[in-house]
Amino acid sequence: MDKPNKRSSHFVATPSLGGIAFFIVFVISLSFNNYYDHFHVSMSILPGLTVLFFMGLKDDLMVLSPKAKLLGQVLACSFVLLNSQFVIHNFHGFLGIYELPFWLGILISLIVMLGIINSFNLIDGIDGLAGSIAIIIFIFFAVVFKTIDLKFMFLSAISMIGILIGFLWFNLSKYKKIFMGDTGSLQVGFIIAFMTMRLMAADESALNQLPFDSSCKPLVLLGLLIVPIYDAARVFIMRILKGKSPFSANRDHFHHLLIDAFKLSHRRASFLIAGFNVFFLGIILFILQEFSIYAVIFLILCLLILMTFYCLKLEKQINRKQEGSNLPRSKKERINPSVFNLTSENGV
Repeated sequence: MDKPNKRSSHFVATPSLGGIAFFIVFVISLSFNNYYDHFHVSMSILPGLTVLFFMGLKDDLMVLSPKAKLLGQVLACSFVLLNSQFVIHNFHGFLGIYELPFWLGILISLIVMLGIINSFNLIDGIDGLAGSIAIIIFIFFAVVFKTIDLKFMFLSAISMIGILIGFLWFNLSKYKKIFMGDTGSLQVGFIIAFMTMRLMAADESALNQLPFDSSCKPLVLLGLLIVPIYDAARVFIMRILKGKSPFSANRDHFHHLLIDAFKLSHRRASFLIAGFNVFFLGIILFILQEFSIYAVIFLILCLLILMTFYCLKLEKQINRKQEGSNLPRSKKERINPSVFNLTSENGV
């Protein structure tokens, strides 16, 4: 049970092991998808997924240190990167970059996977947010993998959509609520990470049917993953600038700022952020059709800067409210002691 504390958004102890169902259902789905697994992908996925499952389970029961989590994630990613189908070998001309040295491709792939896993783990802070963002991401992957005829990856994405829809039914419930916990968020982040790597490592010839050029893959994937990546990067940088550990826990995530500043419900905040994710991805795909890749980069930088200033404004607004609530009441608001000038004669 996840017991509420001073930074929690829930008020009663809630089951936090929804990720157990994720693991069971996804492993069963792999047995049905095995017919289309021509590159032994499942044997690359299962060891890493199992490592993260047990690590997340232990973290939900007994809190693990950030170092232990990172080591477990590196081990899980290593199993995937042993398969050449998941290693970035070529940027296909993105910013003038083509073929990569083997060691650099491995390093970049590992950093990207770790970044996605941890960023997705961090956005699992309010009801519905992680699940709805993940559904959007897996819908995108399902469409793309179906288009380029990677049936195993397509069916895996469809399986995750079904798992998350089933989870959201309970996660958004008032009386049957359950959290995915680290057990679930680490697994979902891991599956998103290896699907990202599979798309990045796909042959250029296989991408001809997509509505964007193969050199634009990094930007499209950034637009797809903008919510978890931006939130994690902003929170880590702001904590470091404030002299705190980047792994310290507080209510400085974007979803917390929206809830605290505007008193939004979890559902409204989650669907608002999910809607922004879809809008951001749509804008990037549209501009890629009409303008150059540099126009997209300029747009992304402008939006990220605006979002950063907006978050700073929300933080100041919340801090002013908190400071105002801690100030002593004015003389007019203070209770006049003479009102309570009662004696035993009045029966007190």
